[in-house]
Amino acid sequence: MKQFIGAKKIKLIKETEEKTTGGYPITKIIFEDNNVQYVSDVMFKRVVSDKPCDESELRDKRVGPVVEIVLAVFRDWGIKVGELPYFSALLNKSLEYNSNSALIGLVSGYMPKPNSLDDVDYCTIDRILRNQQITVNNVIKK
Repeated sequence: MKQFIGAKKIKLIKETEEKTTGGYPITKIIFEDNNVQYVSDVMFKRVVSDKPCDESELRDKRVGPVVEIVLAVFRDWGIKVGELPYFSALLNKSLEYNSNSALIGLVSGYMPKPNSLDDVDYCTIDRILRNQQITVNNVIKK
């Protein structure tokens, strides 16, 4: 049977030995175009389908259940309406910190560990891109 995630047709599904911090197994998805994606089992069950869908529908499948869980947590904990902006700011700050920490960890393989991503020079970025064989397009806007 054909299976899809969004518009991409799945060629192979492999369970990995890895788990998320919440204990969910991580699944490796190989698509027909040979691109690979790793997703938690809980996410995979929400997004896999027997027919393709567009990016908007896929986003709704991915984000909708998370919003439902967060709303339930807000109700269970009695979070106040006035605390929502603080929650949002704290969440965004935490996500940015984690993302930056991961990127700094990757960059540290090519230079001494920077204090922040602002300390990464373009020579290092170029080395990373060339090592990963990523094609960089030079774009000049007039």
